[in-house]
Amino acid sequence: MNIKIGIELKVVRLLKKGIFKKVKQWLVSRLRRVPERDHHFTSWFLLSFLMATTFLAIIVAVSNPAGTTLFSHLLNMGKMIAINGILFVSWTFIVGALLSFIYLPVPRLFLASFGYLFTATVTILIIAQSGTLFSILIGMIYSLFALGIGFLFILLAHRNVRKQTKSALIMIPLILGAGYLFFNQWTIQQTEIPAIADHMEPMADENPGMKGKYHYNFFTYGSGSDLHREEFSQSVDHVTPTVDASDFVKKWGEKRESFWGFNTSELPINGRVWLPEGEGTFPLILMVHGNHTMEYLSTSGYDYLGELLASRGFIAISVDQDFINYSSTYGSPNRNYELRTWMLLQHLVHLQTMNNTLDHDLYEKIDFQQVALVGHSRGGQAALMGADYQTFFPDDDRLKSLEDVNIKAVVAIAPTDKSIDSKRASIHNTSYLLLHGARDADVSSIRDRGFYQATFDPDDDGFKAAVYIADANHTHFNSDWGSMDLSFPRGIFLNQKQTLDPEDQQQVAKVYLSAFFESVFHNHSSYEKLFQDYRYGKDWLPNTTIVNQFKHASYSPIVTFKENEVDMIDVDGFINWEIKRPKDRNDQSRRLDALELEWDKNASYSIPVIGDDFITGEHLVLTMANASDDIENKYKPKIEVEIETIDDVSVQLPLDEYMPFPPVIATEFTHFGLFDDIFRDEKYENSWEPVFQSFEIPIETFEKENNQFKRENINKITLHFKPYPGKILIEEIGIW
Repeated sequence: MNIKIGIELKVVRLLKKGIFKKVKQWLVSRLRRVPERDHHFTSWFLLSFLMATTFLAIIVAVSNPAGTTLFSHLLNMGKMIAINGILFVSWTFIVGALLSFIYLPVPRLFLASFGYLFTATVTILIIAQSGTLFSILIGMIYSLFALGIGFLFILLAHRNVRKQTKSALIMIPLILGAGYLFFNQWTIQQTEIPAIADHMEPMADENPGMKGKYHYNFFTYGSGSDLHREEFSQSVDHVTPTVDASDFVKKWGEKRESFWGFNTSELPINGRVWLPEGEGTFPLILMVHGNHTMEYLSTSGYDYLGELLASRGFIAISVDQDFINYSSTYGSPNRNYELRTWMLLQHLVHLQTMNNTLDHDLYEKIDFQQVALVGHSRGGQAALMGADYQTFFPDDDRLKSLEDVNIKAVVAIAPTDKSIDSKRASIHNTSYLLLHGARDADVSSIRDRGFYQATFDPDDDGFKAAVYIADANHTHFNSDWGSMDLSFPRGIFLNQKQTLDPEDQQQVAKVYLSAFFESVFHNHSSYEKLFQDYRYGKDWLPNTTIVNQFKHASYSPIVTFKENEVDMIDVDGFINWEIKRPKDRNDQSRRLDALELEWDKNASYSIPVIGDDFITGEHLVLTMANASDDIENKYKPKIEVEIETIDDVSVQLPLDEYMPFPPVIATEFTHFGLFDDIFRDEKYENSWEPVFQSFEIPIETFEKENNQFKRENINKITLHFKPYPGKILIEEIGIW
């Protein structure tokens, strides 16, 4: 029995050995035959695909930096290129082998490498949140482009192709590349800024964007132990203590701690300071950047503002929050918005100590009753939250000294507007300025909630203004951020041809911020004209369309709209009219209901009012937006304003004499607008949004037209629309 079993086992072993041998022979045979269907030209395609994926690896390295220095960036690129090379070879071999194993009669190495290129492109774009359909489409286009380069290599290597033809083939991609760069950087402004009307007196003030009379000194304060920036480490002028935010910031990570050299229990107070020379005290302006890639530093990006403001008698400080910014490599801290705000406020707390420290450069230099917060992007939201800090940090004893600080002004540049624990900032008796660009591909829709939630007592002397700049993008406001509003790889697909040059966009910021602070802190109220009508700055600003909204503290609305009050509307001749809540570019509801009027012939809208409303006010203010679907702006609304009195005296004036109606400002976010509908999951599907303009007409101009006209007898306002197709939104009508 045992002999029989032994014989059977031996037979089984022999059979298995034979099977394994055959399988091994089959595998070796199929592996050897992997390239059998590939032509000898395949090597050129493999080279082309490897080059294309190497370019992808470089983009991945740029978008996922591991350090702040050029050496670290180059080292990271080398690492990514090496990883890509290994993956390319491995993928091509393994997939080619699988195709051979199933006896697929195709060029296996070619298809495998082509598949790697396509898959890598799509995967990178999807991870970057570019949109699934967009990623697949670009993956196919890029793969076909690499295929074309392979064909070009083959033609250049072919002996029968003449030298002239080869030269021409080499020139084609060079010409196309140069043409792309030229077209992509070609700036197209909307229109030249029109001159102010003859009856409007020009401002006698100097250009606020030019440096003032003050000499200034620059210095820094900081931890003294920064690992990446000399100005906050060995070259720091004043060492500041760290602060502990570990009670509410729990997510930091070991890698992030290793990169910066600290955790949330010892966050640094770092700042770049421009101090006017002379006897103090001076108003204080803190400027804070937004959520750029952490490794690409941001704090020096507002030096151009710091130098200007200091020359005009303001202490300007650029607040460092690079260590709060996001990183693809090292992660991001939690409670990001609260941390930004809290750290900004900690600077105010510590500046009080500096101001009281003998022998400090800031000793008795700061006027804490005249403080402004300026923020860009997430920093813009932090500035607003900082001015309303008691809403977000009601029981934080570490901020108790801020009770002696008067935050008198806030500037938000392309701010975010995220709800924090179901709360948003509201400011009272604090002047507010909002700047936003129509070409902003990051914060792609104007976030003007802060403008609407800024309130004043009637006897206050403050104001709020919103400035919408047709050709401004997101990044050019910070000189360290380059030109792409989105990081690699998404930034490659953004259209740059409609965007202002960085110097021009920064000139807009210089003019408006300087004029704002001159008005708020130095009582140069004549600069307020610039916020009422941007044409007053014609000689100071680059040629671009600007839409401005202005509300003085004494402004009072006399006509507003509610969806359930349609029976109170007196209209005649309109194709369509309705009270609605307008949507922004991202289909989010705006703050107030508005009356939408659409016409293609003579039409009119009448509003009953009470003469008493006009006794104290000097200006009739109409807040309106162009809502036409005619983005080519063939027709601009032509409106005449008629005011009647109870004794049948009426005066009718053309609105254009006081402020031309702004055009619809449409943006092609991607090249030629080809991918706007699918890029970033339809975020750019709407090319424009209604932007409200304040139209101000002095009441005295009606009185000058007819000496029988008495403002106390006014009982009706009528808007007459000329017979050109148009559609507008009226948000409210008021007086100030």
